[in-house]
Amino acid sequence: MNNSLAYSHVNLTRWVSSIVSPIILLGCAIGNIVSFFVLIRPRLRKQTTSIYLAVLCVAELGTCYTGLLRQFLIDAFNLDIRLINSFTCRTHIYFTYVFARLAPLLLALVTLQRYLYVSQLALCSLRSTCIQIFCCILFVCLAEFHLFLYYDYTHSDTRPRGQNIPFECTVDKIRHNQYYKFRDEIYPKITLIAYTIIPLTIIILGNALLVRTVRQASKRSQSTTNKKRSVTRMLYAVSILYTVLTSPASIFLAIAPANIQLKSWFRISWTVLRLLFYLCHSVNFILFCASGTFFRQELVAFLNSLYFCRSIYPSETIQYENRFLNNNSVRHRTSSTRSNRKQDQNFHEHKHTENTLIVS
Repeated sequence: MNNSLAYSHVNLTRWVSSIVSPIILLGCAIGNIVSFFVLIRPRLRKQTTSIYLAVLCVAELGTCYTGLLRQFLIDAFNLDIRLINSFTCRTHIYFTYVFARLAPLLLALVTLQRYLYVSQLALCSLRSTCIQIFCCILFVCLAEFHLFLYYDYTHSDTRPRGQNIPFECTVDKIRHNQYYKFRDEIYPKITLIAYTIIPLTIIILGNALLVRTVRQASKRSQSTTNKKRSVTRMLYAVSILYTVLTSPASIFLAIAPANIQLKSWFRISWTVLRLLFYLCHSVNFILFCASGTFFRQELVAFLNSLYFCRSIYPSETIQYENRFLNNNSVRHRTSSTRSNRKQDQNFHEHKHTENTLIVS
């Protein structure tokens, strides 16, 4: 009875994964690639938040195509890239965790940066943004490098050793006994605090402070407030969805013991949590379109700049370009008028000073 139940769980999880995973992977690829190119367009990349979100798109693309793609190949074709040799084992598990760890840190960092910018507590330049992103990536690469050092294509750590037991991509608990204890007992708690609790606390508190600050900023210039709100709403949507969909999987991995993988219900439970986790990394494009006014405008401009869209919708392309040129000319005339007024004012003040000196 137990064997038939375990077999049915395996078949069910493989069937669900084989159907749902390609949809998530396709949505992740198209959505994150398009979002990346839209976010780095000249109009949006003036906002440092857009630079963070563009890098986040790359991290989420890497997360799906190192984690979910491997699991899809296992479920659909019984092919595990980690079982080819020791190098693929170490390399793949290292980059899987690097990309997965980058996403929460980048979201926490961009939330903090956005609050400081909107509240005018700090000036965030493009140079400082690039330095912060580089330091974040370097920290994660160094912090997770132990996985590359100690993981190997070796004996299973959850099953008894024998001739009929296949090798796995894991840690040899006999050769590296101290590290094995660290990985099982200490490392999950560190990752739970560093990559889940602290980032989520910053994200939740930061967005709460952002809501209050943006409301207060509505009393100022309406155009500036609208631009801030457009980018900030995109950050709200991404942060909320990330918190809801990724927290269960992260907490489950942190508190679940290693031998739980032998339980019959583990596969179906973990499959659902895993698909929710990766779904979060594939819907940012939809969130950006739904919440970001400027993102939608730049998306239209990006699609119009493509050759096949230009040939399908030539009239819309011409209208957008004319509207863009008209806006630029209006802004140029406005700035020129202000400059001329300032020059006239300075000239009259200078003439008045000269007349005063002559009279005296």
